[in-house]
Amino acid sequence: MKPRSSRRRNWTAANITIAAILALTGCAGPQITSPVGEWVAIEDDHGTLSIRSDGTFTITDASYNPLEDRDADNDFTATGAWRIVRDDAEVLFDFEEASEGNWDVEPSGIAVPFRSGTIRFHDPDDVLDIEFRLVDETPE
Repeated sequence: MKPRSSRRRNWTAANITIAAILALTGCAGPQITSPVGEWVAIEDDHGTLSIRSDGTFTITDASYNPLEDRDADNDFTATGAWRIVRDDAEVLFDFEEASEGNWDVEPSGIAVPFRSGTIRFHDPDDVLDIEFRLVDETPE
């Protein structure tokens, strides 16, 4: 029979090994290779982000205005073009037209990560945001 301290060391080593394996494998979730699809806002957010294979996107009825870093009344809409950047890890949205309610919003570009299956736009202080989750990989 092994002494108690030897068994404890074996359990500790086994637990550390299991934790390392879990950290290095799929705990972060599956990594997607394309942002094309239908994305919906999650949690308390509202809106839809449609990313099409022809290189265009639309955002409709969003509760956050990513171009002015502020909440919206579920009335932010935008259209534009997209492309993959930064070693295929981020998608760059080139907003061509955008509005919040009846007000036009100055277009610009924003690059965000997408490979985890979520796209999150947020303000510079990381206080306000909207997060979209991929729900359908075959948009119209």
